[in-house]
Amino acid sequence: MHPKSNNNHTQQMKKLITIISVCTGLWAGTAHAQDTKIRFFGQPELSNYNTTSKNYFQGVNGMGQYVTKDTTYNSKTNFNTGNYVLFVTSQLNDRISVLSELSFNNKGNTFTYEVQRLMLRYYISDYFSIRAGKMFTPVGYWNNQFTLGLVLQPTIQRPMAIRPVSEGGVLQYRDAGIQFEGENITKARIFYKVLLGNGIGYYGSNDKNDNHIAVTSQLGFEPVDGLKVLASGMFDRIEKGKPNPNGSISSLPDNGNLQLITLSAAYMNSEKKPEFIAEYLNQKSKFDNIGTRSSSSYYVYAGYKINNKITPYALYNNTKAGANTTEGDPYFSPIPVKINLVTVGVRYKFNSNFIAKLEYENNTEKFYYQDIVIEGFGKTDDGFTNTISSNRLRFQVAFVF
Repeated sequence: MHPKSNNNHTQQMKKLITIISVCTGLWAGTAHAQDTKIRFFGQPELSNYNTTSKNYFQGVNGMGQYVTKDTTYNSKTNFNTGNYVLFVTSQLNDRISVLSELSFNNKGNTFTYEVQRLMLRYYISDYFSIRAGKMFTPVGYWNNQFTLGLVLQPTIQRPMAIRPVSEGGVLQYRDAGIQFEGENITKARIFYKVLLGNGIGYYGSNDKNDNHIAVTSQLGFEPVDGLKVLASGMFDRIEKGKPNPNGSISSLPDNGNLQLITLSAAYMNSEKKPEFIAEYLNQKSKFDNIGTRSSSSYYVYAGYKINNKITPYALYNNTKAGANTTEGDPYFSPIPVKINLVTVGVRYKFNSNFIAKLEYENNTEKFYYQDIVIEGFGKTDDGFTNTISSNRLRFQVAFVF
């Protein structure tokens, strides 16, 4: 192993040990004083993955060659340890509670960990509470309903739009700030959330260079047990020269505004056989230098409990990160992309702490790169298109202890 790589790995391990030590110390010092719970989520899996990648480029590439088409094939079968999630909650007194969620992952020789959530809640009443820290943004139903511990989630992975960036996600789904919330208001069981946060592209850190605050709000109701209907909106001003959460964009913004509107309906009643989640997300970004970009995504999940153990299900994801093939929204994904993902599976519940899931996925992703235009020379090629078709069979066991 290269000395520099080994040194980075050692530093990561030291940081990890420090975090675990701090969490353990906090637990040891408070477990006897208040109600503290530590839960460990694991989700190892076996997958068989087949892909076909078709590239289309009409023009001269970087080697001076004229290229039109290129097709590559790939197939692999892997055991994967999956994410390992440390979930800690503590009720400090009647009104104050804290929550932390830390995820670990090992891919090949790369070990990563990330603080997903870290927040404090001050409860006043069902109608009004305050949260402060790093949290999931109140966008839609799925993003707030399920932790990254997949015992609780109906599928192996989140829908594409709200996955972590490391798993192909195209949105920022967390932020740091202060949130006001309430629930069970009137007989319609109205609920709301309003988050004042750092906003897009900041990962909830303190690297902002302006005073603007992003506002994300959610309003919904639960007319019958398990059925929730809600709408969410995120409104932000994009700082000049700020890259997107994926790390890079083709043209840094010269100031801009962003709005994300989400409509959701979900029926998840543990005592009833049918279950479904449907969400639609529409995002519009307006920049002074590159104009307006719009993107959309929707996903539909449906399952049916045959009995207390077995639940077959299906999930469809559709994402279009741009109004056309060459003008993508740089704050929805790093490049214009279309995704059609179909998943069918079955879930077997041994008990509430041990779940097995078997899934088959069929996915088509299309990436479009803009034409290259050089001032004084005109267009040098007709763009580049990459189409990836994949099929995956996955088996996962998810547990918590």
